[in-house]
Amino acid sequence: MYRKQDLRFLQDIYDRKSNDIALLYGQRSCGLSEIISDFIKDKQCLYYKAGSVRDNTQKELFAGEIYDQTKSLIFPDEDYEKMMTNYINEVGDEKVVVIFDDFQYLAKENPTLINFFSNMLYKGCRPGSAMFLLASDDIRWVENDMVRLVGRRSSEISGVIKLNDLTPAEFMGMFPGMNASEAVGIYSVLGGKGALYTGLTSASTVKDVVICHLRRWSDIYFNADSFLPKDIREPLVYNSILVYLASGVNKLNDIHKKMDMDRAKLSVYLKTLAEYGMVKKAATSIYVIADRITLFYYRFVFCHFSSLAMLGPERFYRKYIEKNIPAFAEEVYPLFCMDHVRMLSAAGLLSFKMTGTEPFYDKEGAIDFLIVAAGGNIIACSCRSAQAMNHNTFDLVRASIKKNKLVCDNIWLFSALGFDQKLAAMKKTTEGLNLIDTDGFKGFVDTNGL
Repeated sequence: MYRKQDLRFLQDIYDRKSNDIALLYGQRSCGLSEIISDFIKDKQCLYYKAGSVRDNTQKELFAGEIYDQTKSLIFPDEDYEKMMTNYINEVGDEKVVVIFDDFQYLAKENPTLINFFSNMLYKGCRPGSAMFLLASDDIRWVENDMVRLVGRRSSEISGVIKLNDLTPAEFMGMFPGMNASEAVGIYSVLGGKGALYTGLTSASTVKDVVICHLRRWSDIYFNADSFLPKDIREPLVYNSILVYLASGVNKLNDIHKKMDMDRAKLSVYLKTLAEYGMVKKAATSIYVIADRITLFYYRFVFCHFSSLAMLGPERFYRKYIEKNIPAFAEEVYPLFCMDHVRMLSAAGLLSFKMTGTEPFYDKEGAIDFLIVAAGGNIIACSCRSAQAMNHNTFDLVRASIKKNKLVCDNIWLFSALGFDQKLAAMKKTTEGLNLIDTDGFKGFVDTNGL
């Protein structure tokens, strides 16, 4: 599953009367393969998935694929420009989509390949005869090395699409009949990785989802390093870092002590993980795992892999996961609340103009995010889904506002399980206090772009 607006964007490029290049990149789990498959369903297409081989070998494989898919005889000793010109000119009047998946493998071995696409746009093919789609799941390479490779020729790329995680509202838009607590729990495990939603229905439960993945991870052919980028070096180091991050060791200095590694060198490893989209900086010298399924795996499975093999998925779930799911789900509940506020704002149901919402890293754990209003005013927000909101939370938030020196007079408390009586009474007498009972997020469905 993926955002349909991304598919429409590709289609808009295809519908042009010109020859065009489009770049599509992101993690496979965000729906990269699915959107490619759906895009080419009704089109004349040549699809080539590049491999990590030398350029001469790549050309041989490419020529063979052209012949297998089209029966067009291509000579592998020719350059890409000649091979593609011959093929496209043979097709006729229909516009051809040429897809180079895992494009990074071609460009790494043949840095001048971008010149080939430029030539094909302007003189290799007749106008309107071809669309070239470059696809990659190597985010780090696309956003760093490719930018330097393309340089000024970036203006020749008609459109760039980065597939990002689906938001909680978009997730619930796909499963509008799903129980709200199950939805929060499932999203806490899978995050916004649309490709992982395959097979889910509105009746799916957190247990269903977790058991399914535990079965896959317990397979003897499963590689424990498969969560790491396929071309990353020193997996022992990266796995160790992810184990500590997943366990709550998030400060650079604390990771440094655990790893017994030079801080500067450790920072380089963390930067690499961030470039791959696996880790993000939550605050100064504070790092967290960005991807929920990766966090889930390293927190519950990686450290108990032997037990998974011995117990099997069902017993492993009951022993290590079942009792921990509510707290794990509460970590993503603020994301649902932020989306809820965003949708209220879009519907004009707020009494002020909102400019945005911002996650807030609070050492005390009292404030989850801030609502920013026009003029710079902010609202401190705290969220609870695993238990009813207690009146003490108000005092904790107010103390955190003071400690963090926030210019804030308003506090919003979100709860999926209601509020205690004292807190409900405080709302009537406390200026700036607002209690939001999400009540299962009724109406919380965002179909925009889906």
